[in-house]
Amino acid sequence: MKLSHLLAGAALAASLAAALASPAMADRLPMDRPITINGITTVCTGIGEDAQTDPRWKAYPIRVEFSNDAAQYLAGAHVVLKKAGTELLSIDCSGAWVLFQLPDGKYSVTASLIDHKDQPPRSASFSPPASGQKRVVLEFKGVNPNE
Repeated sequence: MKLSHLLAGAALAASLAAALASPAMADRLPMDRPITINGITTVCTGIGEDAQTDPRWKAYPIRVEFSNDAAQYLAGAHVVLKKAGTELLSIDCSGAWVLFQLPDGKYSVTASLIDHKDQPPRSASFSPPASGQKRVVLEFKGVNPNE
């Protein structure tokens, strides 16, 4: 085997390994099914009346919502959750809500709309409440729902 083929193969393997390890790669969450990533239970939901009234979702202390400036839900976001600047998870959610079960601490969440690359990402910082559920609303101005 030629040295150039070996080097090309090694370069391809290295770039593939880097891409697979990259935090930029997002897990696409299934709708309405809790998934645990890095010890954090999360669920993508919020579309349809059944999802919005499902009693299971009230057990999650953090509810991140995507909306426009008319308080209408927007669906489909890429979401990154961090703690102390360290990325904990990167997900894509087809719904309008992402729910998190998190231990105590200070977190930040950043979201960008998947179908609106022209919109800059929105971010917020939060801590889980001692009880109940905290709404973290990320507002994207000028975006029409179902667009």
